[in-house]
Amino acid sequence: MVDIVIVNWNSRDYLYKCIETIFTKLNEEVVGKVFIIDNDSSDESLKKINRREKILIVENKQNNGFSKACNQGFKLCTSPYILLLNPDTQLFETTLSQCISFMSSHLDIDILGCQLLNDNGDVSYSCARFPTPLRYFYDMTGLSKVAPKIFTPAVLMTDWDHKESRKVNQVMGAFMFMRLSIFKQLGYFDERFFVYYEELDFSKRLYDAGGVSYFDAAIQARHIGGGTTNNVKAFRLFLNLRSRLQYSKKHFSLTGYIVVRFCTFFIEPVTRLISLLLKGKFEEIKAAFKGYSLLLKKSH
Repeated sequence: MVDIVIVNWNSRDYLYKCIETIFTKLNEEVVGKVFIIDNDSSDESLKKINRREKILIVENKQNNGFSKACNQGFKLCTSPYILLLNPDTQLFETTLSQCISFMSSHLDIDILGCQLLNDNGDVSYSCARFPTPLRYFYDMTGLSKVAPKIFTPAVLMTDWDHKESRKVNQVMGAFMFMRLSIFKQLGYFDERFFVYYEELDFSKRLYDAGGVSYFDAAIQARHIGGGTTNNVKAFRLFLNLRSRLQYSKKHFSLTGYIVVRFCTFFIEPVTRLISLLLKGKFEEIKAAFKGYSLLLKKSH
């Protein structure tokens, strides 16, 4: 059996569609409980879902952040497996049974990810590597976008087509199928990460403790991507940048952290501006400016 944790924040129709795919005949047979942790949504998304006996909803009075809300859900789980699932993700009929079958026969795997398809049915990049200061430099100067095979991307594995199964450093938090037992070993998500990088940090701690994350290309789900935060792009950028700095401070040497911080404030804004100008994305320039301004303001 598997318990499912979904953190909801103004996800509108995404949550409804996600829940409906969980409660198809074959998926529902292996579901214990579905815990929806709502971070003070204002869009009435909770009213749209069909209430079922297996669904438990926790309504927070404020937005506590993604990692803290995840931990709320994790601590309620009792099934041998836990699936962390984004509201903008949808399961296929055999997704859950395939995950359970795989984990039952591969006792050395602690976290399992699956192939995520976008709206067009194309495979999305969903696995990440543990970053280094040098690879962050490649990202922030744009080198990893121009020649990813030469200048390895820092986190998201855009240099790999995700069409074969393999061990990876980290699978995307949109779909993380985990053993309940790893929380007793590692603790929970680090709540200092409000959102972004919390699953990367968790996977790094698992890796350091000898655990294994695996990507299975034979198992699939659908992921829209960015659905919950598309309307707050400036704030999303700020949160991503801040979490990147927090991760760097936690896992890199002092020198490595200083390099990442310098590139974040003095190199990346310039390369991002040039890239947006060349692509004609003038509206996003304003959002980028606001995002970096917020980061600068919050860093003091």
